Amino acid sequence: MRYLISKLCKALAVFGFLFFQANTAMAASAGDLYFQAQKSYYQLMASAEKKKYRHHWMKTIKLFSKVVDRYPESNEAYRAEFTTGKLFEGLNAVSRNSKDLDQAVQHYQRVSASYPTGNLSDDALFRVAEIYLERKNLASASQTFKKIVEGYPKGDQANKARQKFKSIKVTASKKVTNPVPVSKSQKTIQKILKPKPPIVVAKKEFDLKKVSSVVEDSDKKKVVADFKKKIKEDKARKPRAQVAKNIPVPAKPSNKPIKKVKKEIAEKAPVHKKKVKIKDGFGRGYLFAPKARNSTHSPLVVVDAGHGGKDDGAKSASGLKEKDVNLKIAKHVKTILVNRYKYRVVMTRKDDTFIPLKDRSKISNQRNADLFVSIHANAAKRRSAHGVETYFLGTSHNKQALETAARENGELVRSVSDDQVQQILASLITTTKINDSSRLAGRVQENLYRSCKKANRHMKNLGVKEGPFYVLHGADMPSILVEVGFLTNRKEAKMLSQPEYLYRLASSIAEGIHKYLQDKGPSI
Repeated sequence: MRYLISKLCKALAVFGFLFFQANTAMAASAGDLYFQAQKSYYQLMASAEKKKYRHHWMKTIKLFSKVVDRYPESNEAYRAEFTTGKLFEGLNAVSRNSKDLDQAVQHYQRVSASYPTGNLSDDALFRVAEIYLERKNLASASQTFKKIVEGYPKGDQANKARQKFKSIKVTASKKVTNPVPVSKSQKTIQKILKPKPPIVVAKKEFDLKKVSSVVEDSDKKKVVADFKKKIKEDKARKPRAQVAKNIPVPAKPSNKPIKKVKKEIAEKAPVHKKKVKIKDGFGRGYLFAPKARNSTHSPLVVVDAGHGGKDDGAKSASGLKEKDVNLKIAKHVKTILVNRYKYRVVMTRKDDTFIPLKDRSKISNQRNADLFVSIHANAAKRRSAHGVETYFLGTSHNKQALETAARENGELVRSVSDDQVQQILASLITTTKINDSSRLAGRVQENLYRSCKKANRHMKNLGVKEGPFYVLHGADMPSILVEVGFLTNRKEAKMLSQPEYLYRLASSIAEGIHKYLQDKGPSI
């Protein structure tokens, strides 16, 4: 009897556990489902091998579709719909199947139709128009570009759409249409009824030339006379010194000292300002360029060494400071990008200087940089936490990501709750920037982990994540934040103190940046 009771209890316990799991799965929020889809997406983007096979693309697409099916009114569904369109477009680049492109168009159109006021809607329409252009459907492309210009005049795609719309109109006007077939009898009738142009015959060629020359001479004389008259009037109005130097002269003699009079005249005189080149330094960063003829046209990368000055960042048990680790790696990254890959680099700091977070992204914007890469070392309350990870700007439901962002944001946002921080940042995110940032993060993270794994076989790949980092939100270009390891982990802190390991980290980051810049694949 006891045996039966124990068996029954076990069965009930298993049933209860399964029931709980089922309810938990059913109760999964839109954010949780979207996070799962994102995870699959990052794995796909990071693997060149997976991209070759259709079923990997479809697996990720189905996960995003689940978000739309279960939570159609949520913000996650809006983003999922757009990402699904990008995935189908990316799949078409591999499969060359026109049906995939049709699917992409459908999902993009759903974005603009279902969420017309969202910040992704103009991006979705722009992708639709580009697909029409690719298919040589000029009429539809022109109509879609016009819809963007009129419907989203303040959107980030408006200027590009306007230029595209104008270029298509010019191309379409030059296009020759096929003439309607006409019978021989109709051609004869048209020829008879066609009005003949009037014939104008000049009597003598030299007469025409003579008339034109007379007109030209009279015009010239008139212009010269008017010009001389104007000069006389100007001389009569102004004193001679004023005409010559264009400086106002006092009408009556003044009792003021000569020096004071000269000063007043100098102040009133027109000032010709010289163009002064802003020097490198605080507020502009430090520019390093390769010794090449066409270096001014090479991509410009801003390398930001996190923390500095009064802000030490994280610390190891042995006293190793994050600001020092970050600067050493950043200097190596700069050297490799300039010397090996021939890119221009701007460092936000090249010594132990404190730079506020908001000023770091300003430097990249003033320099009109192509990429912004911020380098950091991680920390956690749990001493066993270890691994490398790369972040790009976005909202997050990941507890560790929020903790990391809160630590890196520091004093800047301690007065603001996490929910408010994420709402502020979400409103500042632009689709193109985020797509490119996630792709850059994927390239760098893939390279970073593979390199670290060779030096430490226990290295953990924490992957690519979204996070509300203030240092990233102000940058107008693709931007990422790299966490090279945990200073709070004894083993990783020891490795981060070794010059050879720091150079390995820098080399892998630089190589990831180079791969991103060389990669011309679709931005998803």
